[in-house]
This record gives sequence, structure tokens and C-alpha cells, in this order.
Amino acid sequence: MASITRSTSSSSSRSKRDSADITGTVYLISSDGRILNLPIPTRSHRDPLNWSSRKRAGAFLALMFYSVTGLVIVQGVSLMFAPLGVEFTPEETKPFPLTALQSAPTLFMGLGAFLWIPMSLALGRRPVFLICTVLLTLSTTWASVASNFYQLLIAVCLQGLAEGFSTSATLLMVIDITFIHQRPQAIAMVWSVVGFLASAIFTLVPQMTNAGTNWRAFYLVWIIPCSISIVLAFFFYPETYFIRPAMAFDGRIVLQSATDKIQIYESWEEVPGGKELPDLPGQDIWGYTSGELRVWGKDTRGLGFHTYASVLTAPPYSLSIHTTALVTTAGSIGSLLAWPASGMLISWISQRLSRSNGGVREAEHYLPAFILPVLASVVSVVLYGITVDRKWPAIWIYVSYTLSGFSFVGLSTANTLWITEAFPRWAAPAVVVLMGLSYMASFGLSFSIMPWLRSQGYAGTNIQIGLMILVVGCIGVPISFWGKRLRQYIHGSWAFHEEGALRPR
Repeated sequence: MASITRSTSSSSSRSKRDSADITGTVYLISSDGRILNLPIPTRSHRDPLNWSSRKRAGAFLALMFYSVTGLVIVQGVSLMFAPLGVEFTPEETKPFPLTALQSAPTLFMGLGAFLWIPMSLALGRRPVFLICTVLLTLSTTWASVASNFYQLLIAVCLQGLAEGFSTSATLLMVIDITFIHQRPQAIAMVWSVVGFLASAIFTLVPQMTNAGTNWRAFYLVWIIPCSISIVLAFFFYPETYFIRPAMAFDGRIVLQSATDKIQIYESWEEVPGGKELPDLPGQDIWGYTSGELRVWGKDTRGLGFHTYASVLTAPPYSLSIHTTALVTTAGSIGSLLAWPASGMLISWISQRLSRSNGGVREAEHYLPAFILPVLASVVSVVLYGITVDRKWPAIWIYVSYTLSGFSFVGLSTANTLWITEAFPRWAAPAVVVLMGLSYMASFGLSFSIMPWLRSQGYAGTNIQIGLMILVVGCIGVPISFWGKRLRQYIHGSWAFHEEGALRPR
């Protein structure tokens, strides 16, 4: 997401690598084979790229702990419909079905993306993070004492709204604290580890609810992790929204734009806005300053699997709730396998492509990251549909869920990398649209699944879904050939609009 150009007092001279001037294209590997650390860190202790490994690990811990906690809480209701159905009759839930407790939070996760990302740009990442941790804690507490269906529905919707932070703003925060070449593995790690841990913990839901008979106990237990997430966010996540000022570097003056594009000037008089000295590192305690810990101030998985619990507990499988919950263990294994496949592999592939391209990395070099998860997604939904339709052994449902976990993490990683690297000038709204609309679309499609199944059957429905996924996945083929030309056109037409950048000026 960076490129280098030079400005002189007489005129601007273009780099020999003209392609590096295109936003989404970066001169990442030097002629001697070194991978450049871009963006270039400043000397400020507030610059997250200057953080120690321990401090960065603490930030990742806070983000991932919160993400796991929210994901488990939002998904937990899917294993508690039996006791919920006993307590809340259809008359008591009108005009909503009981399944709204599972589908409504998905809608609010999408709405959360439209709320939290703009707020993180206006207020800073840290205060919004803290707001969400408090919101998740309060809504979980409310769910544990809800006296009627409507109170519980509002509580789980607020949980979904809070969890929407994890699937949107968290991605920008990972970008804040990593160099460009580190982002594939960092983003893949977050998606993979969060998915693995959440799915693994999810198998314990029956134990938390007396074999699924006491749904309030589940929310009571998770008040504790929610409270811990507030503590971790406050003490381990300083503000990462950092606008890098102009600075002296290697005998020249360097200014990094809203898209992390690097402009080199020969004198301070040429720099827009003049000279702005960065903060120098000061004394701190445990790697954090009191200023950093202040609150304010800023420096589509599951379309074919909504039904797995009812399928496994019904004939011919008739599995217990404990055994049914183990299906998420299969998903967690798939999520973990996606880390090397989506992070390490695509990092290696993109570096090889960059070297063969004269050290210039194009955003299109991330497109191979879509291949494996798209194929895994197609196979997973088709396998699930055929298994249920033909009453194959339950092991194939577990295999399909493993592939589903792999595809979800892989596609989430690939989408995040592609959209933020190809259009860094509009990275924030791009993530809003990508994550927000995907979860809202999932909510809308959840209402058509049951009629679809009644009309086409499990095999027919899931084969159609698989074909849809394959067709959408094939969109990456023309982008591979014409993506750079498209980026040139878009960025040329809207070159001066930076309101949606990660760090707008």
C-alpha cells in the first residue's frame, strides 16, 4: 500500500518504476533482495510500528481475546434452542420466530461494521474498542437475567452489534501495527486462531448449560470473559490510529500520505504544512505511557450449515447434544489449517511474484489466496447436502464442517488483503461494505434457507449454493488480467478523495 516518488524544487521526477506510482502497487523488494519495512516508522513512541514485540503481542492478545469471546457468545444460542423453545412458546415470541435469536445478531454484526469503523476514524481505535467491550459485557449480563423473549432478543442483538467490531475495525487495527509484508500472515493468524479457539470453546457449551437445559447459565459464565476483555483492552491496547508526520530519513525529507504512499522532498520548505517534529520516546512503565492508556484521543460462512444441530440430533443420527457440539471442533481444525494455507503460503507466493516482477508487488499478487478456500467452500456445502440427503455416515458432516472452517478463514483473509491493498485510499469504507453487507446478506438469506430446503431438498439446495460460490469465485480470473488497469482508472478518477483512507489528512 505504498509507493515512492520524489519531489524537487524545480519539478517532480518520476521513479524509474512507474508502476510503483499506482496506488495498490508497491516497490517492496530492493535490488539486493531485501524486503523493505513499509510504511517507514517515525521516531515517535506513539507510532505502533516502533512498538516492542512484547507490546505488540499484548495488543494482539487484547484483540483476539475479545474476538473469541464475542464469537462464542453470539454463536452459543444455536445449541440452546431446546430449552429456549420450552420457555418461550410461539405465542410469546410473536411476531418473530425463535430462530431470530440466531439470525438477528448476524444482521447487527453487519450494522456494526457501518458504525464502528467510522467511529474509529473519528474518535480513534482505542475508545471504540473500549466501548465495544463494555457493550458486550452489559448485553451479556442483560441476556443472563432476561425475563421474556423480547428482552433476550434485544440483548443478543446488542451482542451482535458489539461483535461487529471484531469482524470490521479489528482488521484495520491489525493493519495499523504491521508492516506491509507482515500483513498476510498477521491477518491470517487473527482469522485462523480466533476461529479455532472459538470453535473449540464452543464444544463446551453443553457443559456450561447442563447439557443444554439452562441457557441462562451460559450467559452468566461468559460475563467473566467479557469483563476480562475490558481489562485487556484498557491495559494492553494503546491507540494505534497514527498519522505519520514528515520526517528526515536518509538525508531527505519523507512524507507518507493517507494511503502510506511515500513522497520524498529535498527541503523542508517544499513539504505541505511545513515541518512537524514527531514525539521522541519518553519514560514509560512496562512499555506503556500514561498518555497511551488514556481513553479518548486518537494519534459467508454457514449458508448450508444452519441446520447441522437439528440434523445430527434427529434420526438416523440421533446424536447427543455433547456429540453434536463436537462438529465445531472439526470447524476449529479447519480454521487452524487455514493459517499456513492463507497466511504463510500466500506470503511466499506474493514474494515470489514480486521478485519476478522486479521487486514490485501488485495487489493482484494476493488473488491466488482465493483458490483453495473457494474450492474448499464448494466441496464443503455440496458434501454436506449430499450427506444429509442420502443419509451418509455422520463423519462426512464433520469433514464438511472442517472444510467450511478452512474456507471461511481463507476467504476472510483473502478478501481483507485484496480489498485493503488494492484500494488503500478507501480501505475503511471498503471493509465496511465488505463485512457489513456480507453479514447483512447472510441474515437475509437465512430466511430463504428453509423454504429452499423444502423445495429443492438438502442435496439440490447445497449443490446450487456450491455453484453460486464457484461462479462468484471465478470473478478473480478477469481481475487477475485487468485488475491493475482497473485500479489505474479508479485511482486516476478519484485521486484526491482521501476521506475513506486509513489515515486521512
